[in-house]
Amino acid sequence: MMTPLRAFLAVCVLAVAGALGFSSSAVAATCPTASYLDYNHLAYAEVAIPAGVQLAPGAAVGSGALDQPTSSNGCKRSRTSVHVLSAGSVDPQVAVVVSGRPGTAFVIGQRCAGFTGSAYWDCLTRPLVWDGVQYTATSYPSQPAPVGTLALGAALGTAEYHGRRVTLRRIQSVDSTLAVGISGQPSVAWLSPRTCPYSGFSNTAQDDNLLRCLRSPVWFTFDPPGNPAGATVVGRADRPVTGAVAGATISLALLSVDADYVPANPKMVAVGHVASQISLKVPDVTAGVYEAVVSCPQCSNTGAGSDGLYPAGSVLVASSSKGSTVALIVNYVILALVVLAVALGIRSRRRRRAQGLGRRNSELGRMLGGMLLGPGPSAARRGKSWGDDARGGGGGAAGGPDVRANGQGGRGGRDPKPPASRPAGSPAKRKARRGRGGPQGKNGGPQGKKPGTG
Repeated sequence: MMTPLRAFLAVCVLAVAGALGFSSSAVAATCPTASYLDYNHLAYAEVAIPAGVQLAPGAAVGSGALDQPTSSNGCKRSRTSVHVLSAGSVDPQVAVVVSGRPGTAFVIGQRCAGFTGSAYWDCLTRPLVWDGVQYTATSYPSQPAPVGTLALGAALGTAEYHGRRVTLRRIQSVDSTLAVGISGQPSVAWLSPRTCPYSGFSNTAQDDNLLRCLRSPVWFTFDPPGNPAGATVVGRADRPVTGAVAGATISLALLSVDADYVPANPKMVAVGHVASQISLKVPDVTAGVYEAVVSCPQCSNTGAGSDGLYPAGSVLVASSSKGSTVALIVNYVILALVVLAVALGIRSRRRRRAQGLGRRNSELGRMLGGMLLGPGPSAARRGKSWGDDARGGGGGAAGGPDVRANGQGGRGGRDPKPPASRPAGSPAKRKARRGRGGPQGKNGGPQGKKPGTG
């Protein structure tokens, strides 16, 4: 479940640029101007709370580090220790607030992606409660068409959601403790708090990280999101490790595309075995973004590649030739990933490619962002998913959650121009890996994922 999410600050981005050979001008263009919270080994993006929304600070839930820009371009940043508080009745693994910072909340990944304006806040503050657990909605983006849908199976029961009685449905090949669907809304999934923190839906099958995350037997977020060969990264599972997957082999496979998937004919290097928390020594391999691939022939083959191989989150292998740069990467992994995810949203990446900027180094940067936050919404993904796409957490049904509960809402695509009520920043999934469609920035709309790795 856990994927590289923690990480690089804007400074980190510069460090990564040096380590991987990015041009300084290209890197500067990706420095995030939004603020992020490093809490509970994850990266949360700052979102402005609009007037009329009640999200009062609650009990203390721990401490964290606030990363915020100190220059207009976001490339100079500061890191401050803060007290983290619960946000109203919302589960702290979804959203929190920070002591001494009124008017803002910090939201994980792509939760409520596909919703905008008041619908976004209704989604966030009024989750579906079933069997004592809060499930928060995430939608496929409205663009590009056709909008993705989920195969809904047997009914699980009914629940009260936004004032209406709805029928809960199992999502095919997905454990109901991770996510459920609602009759009449095939493009929306309701996720439990810990599930796939940075992954987001995409209408493009190759980028549909969230669906793959939900169908895998285990998923990790790595802390830090990456390291040079010989160093260690710690992976934490987003779900209980039980059955055949416990003890299964974990290998790393080099990725050529910014998405969580198992490459065709992968050249894999074994690094460990599945457990709730793992400590992996980074092997001596070429620098780049790698997928943690779990080999589990005994697990259900739905969602698996050949030979029972499942994607389980991404890891960055940094160049070990520049010691000082590596140190920076390690220290800022969390924020940097968030930054990259935000800055390198799906649309941003496509635009860059269209402009002839799809060089290998740029691709590594995009993969870093995607790895941490996961693919972002159609318009708001990395910066985007955690950034622009992340903000895209909105192009949802015009009627908002209540309308969706009636089965009358739209599909919940993301709006490239977030509503005034939502911030416009974008975080990086340290794999705060790319959420596509989560809240965006402080003055924009919701931000999304890209890198999810996760």
